[in-house]
Amino acid sequence: MVATVNEHRIELIVDGDIFRSKVHTISDNEELRWLDLDPFDMIGSFTEGDGPTLVEFCLAHSEYHIVTYTSENRYVNRYVPGQRTYKLATGDSNPYLVYNPWVNPLRPLIQEDVFGQLGCEAHEIGRRRKP
Repeated sequence: MVATVNEHRIELIVDGDIFRSKVHTISDNEELRWLDLDPFDMIGSFTEGDGPTLVEFCLAHSEYHIVTYTSENRYVNRYVPGQRTYKLATGDSNPYLVYNPWVNPLRPLIQEDVFGQLGCEAHEIGRRRKP
């Protein structure tokens, strides 16, 4: 996990597996149709025009919330008006949770580990323990 603090928002960037396990977006069209909602694709997504309907639905059913796929290609765990795509979710409604597929929250740790191993490798070669 990585936390970012901007002037107008705080975000906790998590990887896709953590985001999906916490947020529980609904991808089953049959379940959405049973709730009287009509998604536009096969994975349960809604368009910008469906936003007001989803907001109304979530106000009437407090166990649901909206996840927004933004124009910055990120999934945020809150409703952001005028964006590309929305999904309905039943899990953790923490509005600070964000999944950005272009950012790996573990990257600094992975880099540190790789460079640490490279440093050890050179040290072992220098001490003639490794050809």
